Amino acid sequence: MSPRILKEGSLIFWFHSYDALNENRASVHVGKGSQNDSIDAKIWLEPGVEIAHYGRSLRAHELQRALKIVEQNHDFLMEAWYGFRGNNN
Repeated sequence: MSPRILKEGSLIFWFHSYDALNENRASVHVGKGSQNDSIDAKIWLEPGVEIAHYGRSLRAHELQRALKIVEQNHDFLMEAWYGFRGNNN
């Protein structure tokens, strides 16, 4: 299960259940138009916001926009992540 958590224009942000079960750091995946883990980017939410995986679906300016959106919504994303992770452990 990989629920969509946020949508800004054509950018879609979601959590991946594998990450919640197997990683100690919070992260969010981001893509354009659809959720496709094999080509989309992944952004760490902690200890700071940074790109974990660039993916192939976003252009550089779209990825920069995604980082800004993550920073602007960081508190919401962290709360949602730990809620999601709690439901998957």
